Amino acid sequence: MSTTRRIVPAALAVAAVVALSACDSDQVGAAAVVDGERFTVSELQDQVKESQQLEGFDVRAAGGVSGFQRELLTRHIQHEIFLRLAERENIDITQAQIDDAIERFESQSPDGNLGPALAQNGYTRESFRAGLTDQLIVQEYTSRTGADQAAVTQALVDLGEQLNIEVNPRYGSWGDQLAVTDDSGSISEPENSGSTPTPGQTPPPAAPPAQ
Repeated sequence: MSTTRRIVPAALAVAAVVALSACDSDQVGAAAVVDGERFTVSELQDQVKESQQLEGFDVRAAGGVSGFQRELLTRHIQHEIFLRLAERENIDITQAQIDDAIERFESQSPDGNLGPALAQNGYTRESFRAGLTDQLIVQEYTSRTGADQAAVTQALVDLGEQLNIEVNPRYGSWGDQLAVTDDSGSISEPENSGSTPTPGQTPPPAAPPAQ
């Protein structure tokens, strides 16, 4: 093998080591880390595939694959923050409460079928239940404390800071917007505009009021 052919692979190997060393060790293979818990790249990719298999879902309308990846990461991280809020405030959301909310949705949907609306927005049944859990937590929190939307958002921002949230720079970064934003310059597809729910806002279709 020529000297040049030996040097090029070696240079590539060094570059790879430098790139990996720029990331926290916990981030290697992780799309995000929340309070030390890793949400892996493979888990994120699996969720993307599940949504892409939903009839009626168009990933291009969701900002392309990269935009939808950021939205899924945002949902995941927000959900973890909501769960910590529930833990701190001793709020317990039961599966029965979630089932009741889904029944109210279905009673207000054409033919009682939520499937098309969920699929259009890239929600599986599981991810929709997680979104409902988040809203039910917010409803209970505001009922107990009288907090308005600004106060709820600030509480979530403060909790997020305590959880040491890290996002793989491949996907963007996490900040006070409570969303993963594409500011790394590493992804060329346009960012999804307006599809990520406001913290505490149930994903489409909107949740009925708690009863």
